Formats: sequence, C-alpha cells, structure tokens
Amino acid sequence: MQNNKHEVSFLVGMPSRIEKVEKLLNIHYDGIRFIGIHGMGGLGKTTIAEVIYNKYQHHFECHSFLLDVRETESRNGIVHLQKQLLSAILKTRTIHVNDYKGGIRQIKGVVGRKKVLIVLDDVNDKSQIERIAGSWEWFGARSRIIITTRNKEVMRALESTTEEGHPKVYGNYQPDYLDHVESLELFCEHAFKRKSPPEGYDIISKNIVSTAAGLPLVLVVTGSSLSGETDEELWDERFKELKNIPAEEVQKKLRSSYDPLSAAQKEIFLDIACLFIGKDKTNPCYMWDGCGFYPRNVLNILVCKSLITIGDDNILGMHDQLRDLGRHIACEGKLDEWGSRLWDWDKAFKVYRTGEVKNTILF
Repeated sequence: MQNNKHEVSFLVGMPSRIEKVEKLLNIHYDGIRFIGIHGMGGLGKTTIAEVIYNKYQHHFECHSFLLDVRETESRNGIVHLQKQLLSAILKTRTIHVNDYKGGIRQIKGVVGRKKVLIVLDDVNDKSQIERIAGSWEWFGARSRIIITTRNKEVMRALESTTEEGHPKVYGNYQPDYLDHVESLELFCEHAFKRKSPPEGYDIISKNIVSTAAGLPLVLVVTGSSLSGETDEELWDERFKELKNIPAEEVQKKLRSSYDPLSAAQKEIFLDIACLFIGKDKTNPCYMWDGCGFYPRNVLNILVCKSLITIGDDNILGMHDQLRDLGRHIACEGKLDEWGSRLWDWDKAFKVYRTGEVKNTILF
C-alpha cells in the first residue's frame, strides 16, 4: 500500500464510526495520541483507518500507513517494517538498517522533531508497536499513531503501561456491527450497484443480509458473488447455504463465494492467498499462463467478486479473513505434513533442508 491516498472499498455505515475515532484523534490537541481500533476481522477497522489517514495526512509533516503488520512481519521481519516507515518519513528508498535495535535508534532520531501520522494496521503483538512506534517520547508534538488489531490484549497491555503519568494509548475504539438498514444498503451496492433491491429481489435480499451478522466483509463478498445473477434458484440456494452456517463462523460464510469458482479460479485464488499477497502480478501471471489458467481473465473475475484486489501498481492484495480462508483450504486433503503450498519461511526451509520437497509443493 502506498503512503499517499488509500483507496477505500466501501463506506456504507462508516461515517458514524469514523466520527467516533475522529473524536479520539482530537487533531487540535497539542500532545501526542495513540489510538487503538480493535475487533474481529471483516469489521471495517482498516477501512476506518484508511479514511482517517486520507482525510488528515495533510495536517502532518510526515505520514506512513503500514498495511498488514502481522503478515508483513511474518514474511519479511520487523526490520522490513522499520525500513518502510523510515522510507516514508525520509522520502527515500535507500534505507540501511542492520537489525531491529538499529531500526529503533533511527526511527527515534528521525521522528523526534517531527509531527507525524502513522497507521499500524493489523498488529497482533505488543512488540511490533514497541519496535516501530514504541513510546510517546519518540514523537514530535501533535503526532498521532493509529493501531488496528484483532487482539484486544494488545491494547490492554499498552493501556496498562504509563510513562510519566501518560498512558500510551489515549483512545480505544471497537466498531459496532452494521445494523440491518446499513447491511442491506451495503449488500445492494455490490449486488445491484444501487442502494436498495430492485423489484422482485426485496425479500430474498433481506433474507441473505440477515445471515451476515452485520459484518461488512461478508456482505461485500456475498453481494459481489451474486452481482449480475438472475437465476432465482441460485439466490435461494445461496440463502439456504448461508442460513445453515452459525453466525460466528465467518470463514464458512466466505467459503460460499469460493466453492462456485472454476478450477483455475480456485488455484489462482489459493496461490495468491498463500504466496503472492503484496507481490506484483506480473511474474505469477507468467506461471499461470504456463498452466493454461488464462490469468488476466481469472484475476478480473476474482476482483469483480471482491475476493482479491489489484492496486494501481499491479500489487495483488486480499483481506486477511479471505487470506486465512485460502490457507485453510490449501491445507485440506493435503498429501503430506505441509500441504500443497508453503508460505511460512521456517517450514519452507525445513522442507528444503530435510529433502522433503515434492512436486505438489509450491514455495
């Protein structure tokens, strides 16, 4: 994700939630504020952070949006994230950091005199905050640090830590689920490209929306998967399928948009989920071409179904709930201990070192 304007995928029901975070942000307060946004995946935390970032970044000397901290650290390490932050603040791609302690020293030296806006998206461990934006003392006056996380304990750990009487996290917000009216509008925006159902689709639309438990991601993916479909039996089938899944099992609801995909579409979806998030689509397309998957058409279909995103810079993306779903599916019916695709570098190295590489495994 670039450090300038961020594309926001959906805003239905978001204004009131964004307003609550704006109050916590208190842009005119002279002090330094850490703001936490927490809740389950698919609830709209990143969307709220993106809107705030886009709206207020021009108020700051420097700004950086570090997307998907959890996944990026897992793949590339904490130093990579520190370098991303330094690159945004110093406005240069040439950044040298030997280890995370050196990264901390450089960040403190750079941001200490600046008014900065930093978003740390999808943090899952307190240490990530400590090594990227560790203390209010690091930053210049009026700086703001926004943290999104699924793990409320991360916020509690920070709230319990004070420095000179100042809590690290000055505000903590958990977005509400969408109500039925908001849910219906969001579903219709993606299913019909309008705010309400057309004639003949009112009842079935409301029935489907009632199964989504107010989760924006489920509504977007389900609506997109039905966009353009006129077969009434298919709509009824989708409703019955969703109705029989417990509301808390979000991944199973999202799976209903994966199952109807063609074999090639499934393979490319799983490849992206396991291996190519945050990567340029060019090289994977060569591979998929060689497999006879017609990737450009498939990628367009996956984008239309809201299963993946492709940035202006050709970077492949996917919501973390969909990523986790894909990785779970990739391990189903596996032929060995590791499954068909390896995305964890430690496991990949173990397979390579022990000579367990098989034709069914992709690195």
